[in-house]
Amino acid sequence: MNRLAVGVLLLLTSAAGFAQGIECTVTANTESVGSASKDLLVNFASDIRDYVNNYQWGAANVPEKVRCSIEIFFNSPGGSDKYTAQVSIGSQRPIYKSNRSTAVLHLRDDTWEFTYLKNRPLTHNQYTFNDLTSFLDYYMSIIVGYDCDTYEPGGGSPYFARAAEIASMGNSSGSNGWAPSGSTYTRCDFIQELLLPGCEPLRSGLYTYHFIGLDSMAINPSHAQESIIRAINMVAKAKNNIGPRSWTAKLFFDSKYMEIAEVLATYPDKSIYKKIEQIDPNHTRTYDEYFKK
Repeated sequence: MNRLAVGVLLLLTSAAGFAQGIECTVTANTESVGSASKDLLVNFASDIRDYVNNYQWGAANVPEKVRCSIEIFFNSPGGSDKYTAQVSIGSQRPIYKSNRSTAVLHLRDDTWEFTYLKNRPLTHNQYTFNDLTSFLDYYMSIIVGYDCDTYEPGGGSPYFARAAEIASMGNSSGSNGWAPSGSTYTRCDFIQELLLPGCEPLRSGLYTYHFIGLDSMAINPSHAQESIIRAINMVAKAKNNIGPRSWTAKLFFDSKYMEIAEVLATYPDKSIYKKIEQIDPNHTRTYDEYFKK
């Protein structure tokens, strides 16, 4: 069964039934740590990969797994098996009737602090906070939630709710990177914004952009382009609701700006790029290049 057919089927089911496993590639860069720490981290990437890929993150009724990647860049360890790292996390999903995929999200978290013991199994426990596994649980919930939102309006809500629970536990734990800040990205800030009523147009826009837009590109390109433009305007509405510092709007455009520019290259009205620049000024150079083509 292709993924679009799965999406249509799932529109007839509850959002809570929209779940699947994850197929994740994990890389760990340990160049910044000493030789002794490198030996202690020799199994780290495979342990993370197994933890993510061998777990069913929801109901097992979707045959295709969500594809994602985790790139971990270690800083110097803090001692006593404590480590700090910067992490790049991304996910993608296939485009219907195409051999291409589209990036659903790509974000960076620079404040991961955790404890890791070589040869100690990583276990899932949703009721207890752990600075290593809860970090993974949080982002896998975000990834699955985003993927679900691209196939069904509001489909990711159960997973975002779970991410919010983890963020709350992380905040209570005092671990770095969880407590709300307002001025710098934190995990609590991000999930709280994602669940705001004002963010609903953006989440609906994910469905419009992917399911109504990209997935119809091979069948009706003009309809797909109009749907994508409509989705961009929905994201703009959410950004206006939340404010110019919206983390979710920034994530959308950071993940999509090049694809948006390319998909609209054949759109008859080139001024669309100037309109998008007003919504997403961070990527003006790219939009201006396509405007001039």
